[in-house]
Amino acid sequence: MNRLFAIVVVAGLLGGVIMVPQSPARAQNGDWGNVKGAIVWGGDKAPERVALNLGMNPDKNACLKNGPILDETWIVHPKNKGLRHTFVWLAPKEKDAQIPIHPSLKAIKVKEIIIDQPVCMFIPHAIALREGQALVAKNNSGLSHNYKWSGHPDVNPGGNVLLPPNAEKVIDDLKADRLPVSVECGIHPWMRGWVRIFNHPYYAVTDENGGFELKNAPAGEWQLMVWHGSGGWLGGAKGKNGQTITIKAGGTTNLGNLAYPPPAN
Repeated sequence: MNRLFAIVVVAGLLGGVIMVPQSPARAQNGDWGNVKGAIVWGGDKAPERVALNLGMNPDKNACLKNGPILDETWIVHPKNKGLRHTFVWLAPKEKDAQIPIHPSLKAIKVKEIIIDQPVCMFIPHAIALREGQALVAKNNSGLSHNYKWSGHPDVNPGGNVLLPPNAEKVIDDLKADRLPVSVECGIHPWMRGWVRIFNHPYYAVTDENGGFELKNAPAGEWQLMVWHGSGGWLGGAKGKNGQTITIKAGGTTNLGNLAYPPPAN
């Protein structure tokens, strides 16, 4: 007679009730939900993208071979005011707490995330990845690029490499951090992008409509974090701790439109 069976028998003889622990995946079954919404420009008038002046850069003609390069400071949908390239993610309410991860999301399925530089721009401009994924910096242009990345000096100190045409650099040591990693090109100084690294799968970068969706997230109260490379935290310094949301189990929580006011300056 094993120990668990003996306990059940004794409890039955005494008229008691015993709860046999379930496996973590089974115990959490049903306590998951989706959350979605959109980050929209909070100003009266949406900013318009303008063509960048490349000055006397020696690669100017090659960079403009497919047309003008448009400013990426703010990319706002002209009709619905959706703010593109905004990072959105979940964080626990308690410091140093961990977010439960749905069984289907525990394993990292996509091992590499690509950022390219085909026409003197970083594509995509904003990238979110999970710790354990590699960032692959590619150069599919006919020009050389100077790829520089840097984050917190103690977590993601970064590096600086020359990428000749058709070369790539695999960066596989990025760590989850509250601070972003910036990417730049010293040869083409208008080029800039952003990378954020997380230790869980509940993150997104908004699309052209400002939309985002986090699937199979843990139900309950969490902090929704919103950050944009050109304006920082939603709500300024007060927004660095996010806003509390409640994710309902077994369905989709729609947060609707969340306004991102333009910076005061």
